[in-house]
Amino acid sequence: MTKTPDFTAIGYLGEVQPADYSAWEKAVRAETSLTPDELVWRTMEQIDVKPLYTAADIANLEHIGFTAGLPPFLRGPYPAMYVTRPWTIRQYAGFSTAEESNAFYRRNLAAGQRGLSIASI
Repeated sequence: MTKTPDFTAIGYLGEVQPADYSAWEKAVRAETSLTPDELVWRTMEQIDVKPLYTAADIANLEHIGFTAGLPPFLRGPYPAMYVTRPWTIRQYAGFSTAEESNAFYRRNLAAGQRGLSIASI
C-alpha cells in the first residue's frame, strides 16, 4: 500500500462554471449590497486595488510580455533579482562628507560585504 494518494481517482464534487464578470458582479451586489466600484480600496501608496481583476485589466500592459534579465529590462536586470543573493545589501550615501562615506564603506568591505550600490539622495 502506498502512502501517496492517487488524486486522479478522486472525483470533483462541484460543477465547473465558466468565468462570468456580470454573474460575479450580481453575486457581489446580492451579498454586500455594494457595487464593485464601491469595494475598491486604496493602499498607503495611493494605488487603487479592485476586488477582482480580469484578463481585460492586463490586456494593454506592455511589460507583461517581458522577462526580467532580458532586454529591454522592463522587469529588472536579473531574472531572480536578489533571491539567489540573500546577503546583498544596498547602501545609500548620506553622510556629511566624502571621508565619512568612504570610511563607512571601507569598514563594511573589511567586515565581509561583497559589493556596493551607491545612490545619492
